[in-house]
Order: sequence, then C-alpha cells, then structure tokens
Amino acid sequence: MSFIEIREKVKKAFYGKPIVWPALVKAKSYFYKANYWYYYNSVFGKSNVSLRELNIEFNSTCNLRCKFCSLDFDKPREYMPAELLQKILDEVLNDPRFANVQQLNLYNGGETLLHPKRLEMFAVIGEAKKKALASGKKFPKVLLLTNGMLLREKLAKQILETGALDVIQFSLDGGTPEKFEDLRVNAKWQPFYENVKALQRLTREMNSPVQLKSITIVENEFPLNIEWMHEQFKEIIGLMSHYELRRLHDWGGEVTLEGNQKKIVTKTGCMLLMHQMVLLPNGDVTVCCNDLNSKGVIGNLNNQSLFDVYSSAERREYLDKLNSGRKHELELCKNCESF
Repeated sequence: MSFIEIREKVKKAFYGKPIVWPALVKAKSYFYKANYWYYYNSVFGKSNVSLRELNIEFNSTCNLRCKFCSLDFDKPREYMPAELLQKILDEVLNDPRFANVQQLNLYNGGETLLHPKRLEMFAVIGEAKKKALASGKKFPKVLLLTNGMLLREKLAKQILETGALDVIQFSLDGGTPEKFEDLRVNAKWQPFYENVKALQRLTREMNSPVQLKSITIVENEFPLNIEWMHEQFKEIIGLMSHYELRRLHDWGGEVTLEGNQKKIVTKTGCMLLMHQMVLLPNGDVTVCCNDLNSKGVIGNLNNQSLFDVYSSAERREYLDKLNSGRKHELELCKNCESF
C-alpha cells in the first residue's frame, strides 16, 4: 500500500475524531522532522526526492464561484501547452530521483476540463503511461479532480478511451441538492448527478479500471456522516470506491469563514510542502495546493529542470523555516491551519 493510500485511509477513519485526530496532527510535526533530516541532511536520502505527488494544473480558471474558494477569479486565463506536460512526464519517468512520486494530481485552482485541448493533454499522459509500462517502468497513479459540470457522457467516454486516468474524483459538497448549489455557485445539481451516474455506467460497460472518488465539504452544523444527507447524495456517494468528508478550511488564511473561531496553532513542519509541488500552466512551480494564487512560486519549468526547482534555495527556505518553527516568517504559511 502506498503512502498516499495509507494517508487516505487514516484520514477517512479518524478525521475530526476527538483525541485521535489532534494526536495525529501533532505527530505530523515529528514525521516532518524525520523526513527533513533524511531527505535534506543525511547522505542516505539525497538520492531521492521527498515528493510523493505532483499537482499539474492544465488551466488556471474555473467555471464555478464556490463560496469557500480563495481563487482569484480575475487572474489571467492560462493553459498548459502539451510540450510542457511532456517535459514534466519525461523528467518524472527518466530521472531516478523521482522514483518516490506515487501520484500525479490533475488539479489546482482551475477546472482541468476547461482546457481547450484537454483530450490532447490526456492523450499525452496515456501514451507516456503505455510506453513506461511496456518498458517495465512504474508510472504514477493519475487522478483527475473535477467539479463534474463539463463531464458529459460523450467527453467522459473520450477521456476513458485515452487510458490516462486511474482515478476521477468529484467535488461533492453540501449534502443536499440545495446546499450543493448554494455552496458551489454556478453548479447545478441535476446535470452533475446525471454526469456522475453516466460515468459510472460507462466505466462498467467499458470494463474500465478507473476508480471514482469524492470529497464532500460538510458545514459545521451538520455531522461528519452521510446518514442525514439527501437520498440522491447518498446514491452518488454509494457509487464511489472511496469518499472523504471534511470541514471547510481557510486556504492558508486567504478566506474568512463565517463563525470560525479556530485558533492558529503554531507547529513544526508541513507535510504538504514536504511531499508535493504544484506545476502551473505557465511553467511556474509553487510549494503547495493551498496556494491557488501563485504567492509561493519557487521556480519556472521553462528555464529550469524539475529537480532544479525541487532543490532550489527558494523551496529550501520554506522547508528550513518550517523545520525550525519559524512559520510566522513565511507570508504564504503564517496564517495557514492546513488540514
């Protein structure tokens, strides 16, 4: 079982549970320090990167205006070119230092399916996967996170045929159709419901190995379970191989949550920064998935290699300060609650 699969199971089992979850959060500080020493100070770990996942953003904009999202909706629209995607895949597959990368996440702040050449982009991944597996190489699991509004049956079938994806994950917030549309402004429940059901039917008919997963934001007044949810919500969740329920978070202090009295707890380290980087459409690289507006850019893949950015002084400054409890000195991180 991979690190990411273990993390997924632990989070589902213990998220929000009294005593256990705070203890796990505290334990992450020690885990960070162990990782920091091994990968950045010992002779044993420097031959491999500490990364476990890379987020790749195809498109910088979104078709929704979710109430809890920190994305700057006025930012310029940018699309990742296929050539840059190919460069990323080549480096991950051909540089043995990236052998620890277990997953490629196709998301950040923008909706992936808004890319005008989305099928070409998926085909690049599908072809790279086919070549890697044919030559005996491992290929990271590929996960698409989508709001589902554009994933109509024809497009879903075309995407499945590329062979690019291992997981399609949906943002499934609210617990009822009314709450879904209230939280996810511009989203409509009925088309979403029909799109997900059609995709699940297609995976069965095409004998596709693609798994369906979901993340559901549950507001504080509702319990973290599915018993109270609308029947159609429970039906969709029942189609998933895995689902996660979570509370609203504040995107690193970028969003003020109504009625949120949670205090910022200064702690050592951050496993997001230790285990991931985010690769943006214009080649910029930022340090974590909470940074939807490119405030933590540490390099650019148009003039640097992926490993050069990973090992850059800019990234190391984040890691060093987090390791020594100086989170307050990092503008991006100082108000972050993480999750």
